[in-house]
Amino acid sequence: MTREHLLAFLWLRWRLRVNQFRKAGPVNAFFFIAFSIFALFAAVGLLVAGLLVGLLVMPRASPAVQLLVWDGVIVVFLFFWSIGLLTDIQRAEGLALDKVLHLPVSPSGAFLINYLSSLSSLTLIALIPGMVGLILGQVFAGSLYMLLALPLLVAFILMVTAVTYQFQGWLASLMTNPRRRRTVIVLVTASFILLTQLPNLLNIARPWDDGRRDELNRVNERRNSNQADVNAKQITPEEYLRRSKEIDKEFGDRRQEQSQRKWEQVKRTASFVSLVLPPGWLALGVSGLSSGSVVPALLGTLGLGLIGAFSLRRAYRTTIRLYTGEFTGQGQCAPTKSSPPTDPNRLRLAEWRLPWVSEHASAVAVAAFRSLIRAPESKMALVAPVILLVVLGGASVSAKQEPPAVIRPLMAFGAGAMMVIICGAQLLGNQFGYDRAGFRAFVLSPVSRREILLGKNLAVAPIGLGLALAMWLLVGIVYPMRIDHYPATIAQVVCAYLVFCMLGNALSIVAPIPMAAGSMQPAQVKLVPVLLQMLFLMLLPLAMIPVLLPFGIEVLLAEFAGVRGVPVSLGLSLIVLVVVVFVYRAVLTWEGNWLAAKEQTVLEVVTSKGE
Repeated sequence: MTREHLLAFLWLRWRLRVNQFRKAGPVNAFFFIAFSIFALFAAVGLLVAGLLVGLLVMPRASPAVQLLVWDGVIVVFLFFWSIGLLTDIQRAEGLALDKVLHLPVSPSGAFLINYLSSLSSLTLIALIPGMVGLILGQVFAGSLYMLLALPLLVAFILMVTAVTYQFQGWLASLMTNPRRRRTVIVLVTASFILLTQLPNLLNIARPWDDGRRDELNRVNERRNSNQADVNAKQITPEEYLRRSKEIDKEFGDRRQEQSQRKWEQVKRTASFVSLVLPPGWLALGVSGLSSGSVVPALLGTLGLGLIGAFSLRRAYRTTIRLYTGEFTGQGQCAPTKSSPPTDPNRLRLAEWRLPWVSEHASAVAVAAFRSLIRAPESKMALVAPVILLVVLGGASVSAKQEPPAVIRPLMAFGAGAMMVIICGAQLLGNQFGYDRAGFRAFVLSPVSRREILLGKNLAVAPIGLGLALAMWLLVGIVYPMRIDHYPATIAQVVCAYLVFCMLGNALSIVAPIPMAAGSMQPAQVKLVPVLLQMLFLMLLPLAMIPVLLPFGIEVLLAEFAGVRGVPVSLGLSLIVLVVVVFVYRAVLTWEGNWLAAKEQTVLEVVTSKGE
């Protein structure tokens, strides 16, 4: 690429950026300019703060402290960098290579310009000056070895940006299909949300506690015993003072020993993590330079530079294969030969026949379930239950309290019912809204509307009941119950799901909400359906009262009649399950007739902006 070509492409890249601002509107441009000004002020402030800390504080810090400080800086940088990655998850090429491949310009030159333009990130503008200031501060303090940290920092930035660029290019090849694009966005977003929950899980688990609470309780018991002895005049005040000093001294010595042992463990863990994970090589190199060792910095610069160069090479190859039509998004070239014939005897998912239900209900259930597992909307609906399962599961495992045995079945049922409500509130409470124009197939089909509702309920059952049983099993393992309470709570969770299905069917008929394709956002918001949805969620716990009657009767018999150890809840729960099944069958017929009368209205609503 000649100098004229380079200047022309830089000018074109600048004009594309200006046109993006013009198309985005004045409000978007205002916010971008405001954030840019804030990033510049943050960059200047962090540069000054880094210089002061590096000049006054870091020279007196030990290599271990240097390592921990830089590990913290790297974690903060990667956190904000990942947030920026989510805002632009798929790489948008500034210069599309298919527009310039016919010009006398090398694709590598255009690729290099696109990569360099991706470095215009607010995260880099705001945070890199602080890291540079931290290094220069130590250089000004007299540590000339710290000059080697500058190329190490450059290699670190190259590695992070190159790996990110390669990752975005790989996602770009995967997301050529719109459905796959939405699925990838959902999965990456959910992974990021789960990652942000790690500090909360660590705070719940508190691995750093190390039995301090138990030790403090033992010390308090000794102090109380000493106080009781002096109050009972079994010991003299002088003896009381002597014992108190001994207790305090022993406690202080143990706390100091534990703190020293924990500090050594933190240093070993930080060193190991920094050695294993490439971003930590920057911290290892700076820590080594603070002690006069240049080998870690040189090796880190070489290693990070090689990773960055390899990632850029892979990203370039992916880009070329993507624009030339050779890349399929799965790491291999498109096949030149025809695919082998499929086995005609293999039973596909859409051909499954569910037992104990009619053929029409089975077809609706299988088709609806296939649609749910492929639609990004259902994956988005599963994000909240999965996160809740992880957070509450971590809290349950790490909890030190032992709840009474009488409320453990209630906890197991509550955990399962909560998953049913969270998962089914969107998938069952507005089950026709996600069909959009596909609801016409149900309107035009000769299938009984009762069978359509039954198939819809069966389609959500593997998702709702599956998560509910996972949460029930987790609570049952952490807080063991009496053996007969396990099947009793399962029967109660199934009853809760059937009750929820009856209410969700009615709500879907009377208050459908059209949903935008590929999202959980309504395409058209009206006040009455939203209020009915909120009222449904508020009154739903009242519908669970009949399901919990067996458990309440067992508790009352145990308290007032002394009947204990008898599986009262299990027997009554099975009876309630049978009654709920019969009620569900009867209500389903009535709701089917209701749907037949209202299906034209529902069709007009769900297709209003669903095309």
